[in-house]
Amino acid sequence: MDPGNLVALSAATDIVDSSDGAEPVDGRVARRQRNINAVLDVVLEMFSEDAMFPSMEQVARRSGLSLRSLYRYFADPGELSEAAIARNAEVAAEIIVIRGLGDGAFADRLARFVDTRLELHERFGPVFRAAQANAVHHVRIQQQQAESQANLRRQFELEFAPELRAKKGAAREAAVASGDLLTQLQSIDFLRRSRQLSAADTRRVLVDSLTALLG
Repeated sequence: MDPGNLVALSAATDIVDSSDGAEPVDGRVARRQRNINAVLDVVLEMFSEDAMFPSMEQVARRSGLSLRSLYRYFADPGELSEAAIARNAEVAAEIIVIRGLGDGAFADRLARFVDTRLELHERFGPVFRAAQANAVHHVRIQQQQAESQANLRRQFELEFAPELRAKKGAAREAAVASGDLLTQLQSIDFLRRSRQLSAADTRRVLVDSLTALLG
């Protein structure tokens, strides 16, 4: 979002927030929600610029919202970041859905699974990194991350259930652990940023590795 589009969120918001009823309640609630959404968009934009710990002053200045109003909505920077990460998680949950998990030929399932994970990282990698950085200090973000990782692991198990059923005991457990390791966002982020692989090369690594593991 272009920060210039947020100029309308000015100090006048304070007057609305503290009004004595001149504006209808529904209008005040809607305005408040628009302000909050705009602030969260600013935080997500800052995450995309590798600003992992936006301050209240930075967000207020960039959004055009007064600092006083921002503190009405969020108690501190941690709560602000947590809200932005949670909002992003709702959108990411829609992207990660794969219909018909476990159905079809292995090659087809493998292709759609890897492509979905790569899209997830492409669109939400910055917020993933911000969540990792902030989780150290915020229990709720830690819990959210753990839930997300568990969901991704479960999706892997369902998508490749036919191949995993062919393995027994320790061999199956090792296959699940290895596949989960390969396809969590941490691993994709490592390949894309630390190893500086292209999206195509990263896809090749994941496809080849999962084929060797499960095919």
